[in-house]
Amino acid sequence: ALLPFPVSRPTADTTRVCIAPASVQMAAGNSDAAIDAVRGTFTSFLTGPSLAVKPMTSRLASQVREEAKTADCPYLLLTTFKHERKGGHSVLGHAASGAVQEGAWNVMTSTHSTTTKVAAGAAMSAASATREVVSSFRAKDELTLGWRLEGQDGRVLVDKSEKRKASSDGEDVLTPLVEHASESIVTAIKAGK
Repeated sequence: ALLPFPVSRPTADTTRVCIAPASVQMAAGNSDAAIDAVRGTFTSFLTGPSLAVKPMTSRLASQVREEAKTADCPYLLLTTFKHERKGGHSVLGHAASGAVQEGAWNVMTSTHSTTTKVAAGAAMSAASATREVVSSFRAKDELTLGWRLEGQDGRVLVDKSEKRKASSDGEDVLTPLVEHASESIVTAIKAGK
């Protein structure tokens, strides 16, 4: 099941980005967890004082575009997630995702800022879903993450993909890819203003 992610309340100065459920191909593991991990990780990186993320529920591209227009989002983010099994047999834990989740919990409980709490809550949800997804990754497995940012008029502002190979079992290869993608998304939004 898709997890609910905290959504910040946009102000007049906040740019809203609607995010569609990821299109997922998994070699092993739970596709719904991958959808949650992608959406939650992007939400944690794209939520801040000038950006707010609104999750969409439609899975078909045509329907999600319609849903984004109804939600009055100036931007729509479409993502793809492809996990390919490449080999490897060692076993490691999930310390990185656990550390992210624990750090997010500490931030969420110690802050009074609504925006910071929303971002920390998204990070916690993303870390939990990411931990489930990366538990299915083995050394040498490859993740390809694609992202496409469209304006409200359907104009494509960014359309990229990147690959990353796990060097060990359980390695979080998703978060660094999403962080890099988020930087390109923010740059495209700033250029479009």
